[in-house]
Amino acid sequence: MELLYVLSLAYSLMLAIVYGVGQLNLDFMTFFSNVFFPATAAVASAASFLTLRRYARHNPTPPFSAAWISFSSGIILWFLGELTWAIYVLLLFSKPFPSLADLFYLSGYGFLFVALFLILKLFKLSFSPKIGVVTMGVTLVLAVTVSFLLLIPIFTSGEDAFATALAVSYPILDIGLFALAFSILLIFLEGAVGKAWFFLTTGIILNIVADLLFSYAELQGFYFEGHLFELFWLWGYVAFFLGFYVHWREL
Repeated sequence: MELLYVLSLAYSLMLAIVYGVGQLNLDFMTFFSNVFFPATAAVASAASFLTLRRYARHNPTPPFSAAWISFSSGIILWFLGELTWAIYVLLLFSKPFPSLADLFYLSGYGFLFVALFLILKLFKLSFSPKIGVVTMGVTLVLAVTVSFLLLIPIFTSGEDAFATALAVSYPILDIGLFALAFSILLIFLEGAVGKAWFFLTTGIILNIVADLLFSYAELQGFYFEGHLFELFWLWGYVAFFLGFYVHWREL
């Protein structure tokens, strides 16, 4: 196993240990979480930028270029969202939802949708009826579950129109993004998509899991900075980093 894989695994395990032990000191976890989130996202963003630079030198096929540019743009915007969130918590001592961070997060979704749509279009011949049926089934179950646990309670929570619209936008976007990412993941399992896209789509799915858990925790009032499910976000950024690293090596 390459050294970088070992280091990524060690980092992921370190995060799990710190989050586990850190539940005994939530003040520490607030600081740790808001430092390591932008730091981890920054590493993934840097890897995406270096990959794009190498792409430019090799003058690749335009559709692939557009997919990688879109994916990189989405990750960079999510990094800016993490950085903005941390500034709100650590420097401004204010609640970061809703805030400017949401503008970066939601903008990132747009670029990631484009990236996944383009890569799915490029591998459309590998999109078998079986993959379509499995994706539709899993996505339907997710959509129904999210509707009952999140969307309906959010709509009936009595929040103002803006806060309600913002709160429901994340679960809805997550469901759409999941359908595309899950399809690509199934194509990979059949051997049609490279390892890089496996890591990238896995990173998206981990972020979606964390997003949905966050929305539910916020709705039920038990979310706090440094909650254990934040690990899914952090592991997602590690997966993004590995995806860009693998593709950098392939060029």
